[in-house]
Amino acid sequence: MDEPFKQMREFLMVMEDLNPHDTVEQPEPLIESPSTDVTLVQELADVVFKLRAFMESSNDEYALGVETGMQRAADMIENAIRRHTDRQGDELG
Repeated sequence: MDEPFKQMREFLMVMEDLNPHDTVEQPEPLIESPSTDVTLVQELADVVFKLRAFMESSNDEYALGVETGMQRAADMIENAIRRHTDRQGDELG
């Protein structure tokens, strides 16, 4: 066997002995706290407000496209907020 391959094989065998597959630690699941959810919803509502209030300085088709895109983004975020708060209400009540 070629020397580099032999070294690689020995290295792999040593690593398998040091780190057996059955002791691999699983990451802890993320725990959502209600206060974090409320803060996130408030921040997203602020983003929606800012998107709706944005006015492009020029008066051409580009400006209209930018403003329309901002309105659509605000709509999408607002829908996500509604779905999340509706789901939260279902879980609570």
